Amino acid sequence: MLIIQDCREKCGHHNSIIEYCKTHEIPLIRKRLEVGDDMLGEIKCGKVVPIGKRSIDTKSGGISELCADLYRDKKEFNKKYRKCYENGIELYVLVEQEIKSLNDILSWSSPHSKISGKMLYDMIDRVRKSYGVKFVFCKKEDVAQTIINILSP
Repeated sequence: MLIIQDCREKCGHHNSIIEYCKTHEIPLIRKRLEVGDDMLGEIKCGKVVPIGKRSIDTKSGGISELCADLYRDKKEFNKKYRKCYENGIELYVLVEQEIKSLNDILSWSSPHSKISGKMLYDMIDRVRKSYGVKFVFCKKEDVAQTIINILSP
């Protein structure tokens, strides 16, 4: 197993993933990815290339970051989601915040805007139905293991 992490990801945001890969002797290479932050990879003809049909877009800022991305950048995110969908790539949005179920989003309220939990839930539901995007929520300390679980063949 080899993990490719998008090189445009800010250094320091995902140190737990880097440490997990070191501890478990999983090669992690930073390289530009067309979609998402993490994908499986392999070395072909001396070059690192993504393989598989799963990509993970990590939201280290939790539900607030997810909300901001879905609300503010609708055009950009719809383009990314559509690209995954059209290329048969399963996109997982991994939110670093633990909730029991998506219904918990309904009672969420934004500390930074007037977006309600219901509005966010509807945005998530639209993206799920339109593009098949899967949303996964977990504790920060479980992010690395969750990434490995999602990407494992």
